[in-house]
Amino acid sequence: MKAPIRLIFIITVTTFFACEAKAQAPNILHDTLYSAVLQEKRALNIILPKDTFNQYEIIYCLDDVAEFQRMEWGFLHGEGFIPKNTILVGITNTRKNGADMRDRDFTPTATGGVSGGADQFLQFIKKELMPHMQQQYKAGASGHTLYGGSLGGLFVMYVFLTDPDLFTSYIAIDPSLWWDHQYLNKLADKKINTFSYANNTLFIAGRKGIAFDYMGISGMDSILRAKAPAALDWTCIPFTNETHYSTNFKGFWEGLKFSYGGFYASTGGYNTSRKIYIKPTNGIVLKDQPFTLFSYNLNPDRYIHYTTDGSIPDQSSPTLKGEETPVALRSDATIHVKSIGKRTVYNREATAYLKTGNVIPASPKPAGVQSGGLHYACYEGEPDLKKLLPTKTGIADETFDINQLSKQPFFYLVKEGFIEITAPGYYIFEMGPGNEKTKVYLAGRQILGAHFEPGDGENYVLPLEKGFYPYRVVYFHQKDSGPLPDIYLKLPGRDDFPMPLEMQYSKR
Repeated sequence: MKAPIRLIFIITVTTFFACEAKAQAPNILHDTLYSAVLQEKRALNIILPKDTFNQYEIIYCLDDVAEFQRMEWGFLHGEGFIPKNTILVGITNTRKNGADMRDRDFTPTATGGVSGGADQFLQFIKKELMPHMQQQYKAGASGHTLYGGSLGGLFVMYVFLTDPDLFTSYIAIDPSLWWDHQYLNKLADKKINTFSYANNTLFIAGRKGIAFDYMGISGMDSILRAKAPAALDWTCIPFTNETHYSTNFKGFWEGLKFSYGGFYASTGGYNTSRKIYIKPTNGIVLKDQPFTLFSYNLNPDRYIHYTTDGSIPDQSSPTLKGEETPVALRSDATIHVKSIGKRTVYNREATAYLKTGNVIPASPKPAGVQSGGLHYACYEGEPDLKKLLPTKTGIADETFDINQLSKQPFFYLVKEGFIEITAPGYYIFEMGPGNEKTKVYLAGRQILGAHFEPGDGENYVLPLEKGFYPYRVVYFHQKDSGPLPDIYLKLPGRDDFPMPLEMQYSKR
């Protein structure tokens, strides 16, 4: 038993270090900035992404950048939750005469000691630090985030309530809203509805239970529920089984994901996160008979809006219901979907073109056909099917491999026969990358091959009834092209799947 355990250990350690390497940011700079406002030099830790960009969005971290934040930031980049053109800026704390100046910088009122310097610290960030980042690190004019925990979270809320346009996103983790008899909660009650917050997100997290009340977070949550402007995108979350410090591990991760809601469009990671993926995008549906609009995006019910009248969606348009949204049409329609977040530069759109029609009529089982695969014929030579004769024929059964069929630089493969539909409903036929030249026909009509999108593929929905349908696929393989993938089906409640052999019929 020792060998398997050792193997598991090696795999686990290897996977961990591979993930850690993925999360690491290679460029860490140490900078200093003299503040005329604070009359002192401030140290900054700058974490740059691996790639260079023309402009950056800055995530300002109070109390410096912790190791876990750097790692989480790297993972969020890699998985497409946040854009790669972000920089972490750790604003380190100073000490004077043995006193930690965070107590001065983060507190909005003076209650003793060095407290009460939040306004001065805000002026330092606004008038000195942010211009410095623009001049030295190509920071953009907007889209930035302010993050802080504990007293740092108190300062985040102070800026949010007094100068909300300074940052796009605010992340306050277990904020010390108890400060000065819940001074900021009282301020929020008076001022929260004096700003529109149309361009802001606010993420607050704390500890569930007594601490949620003691820290003053439940009070702020109640005020936001009652008075927050409708345009503000906000949430307040009580974490279970966490400490005052461990809330930061979850809070930084969840806070950045929330702040960039609408950016992470796809579930496929960064390479596909900048697209909106829906199905079907073409086809025929029945008048007033709902079909399912599938979404392959994160949080579509919060950030992805749609219309069926051809207009471009806005914030007032309905959102998708989730991964599956029932939609009914009365006539031919162009469906527009759009991700809408607070950083409008990242909004994306997709379109579906659907016609209303009738159920495609089926036929009884044709005489002499058997299930287990379609009949195929291979044509080798120049890329003109009409001039060629088949060089190979047979049944495309479980032993058939289209990509081992011919060594010629050009060849056609024609598969034809019948498919059996065992239950009436909507069926989405789809093909992915590699099928750029493929054409698919059902009941004498071409359903795939007319709207192929490179890199994405194509899909087509049809209302079918129980029975048999003539089915034909024409593949074309050319030199140096990739493998030819199968044709897939998509049904409600099921993942996409290759068309199974048992529903494919042909004469032997």
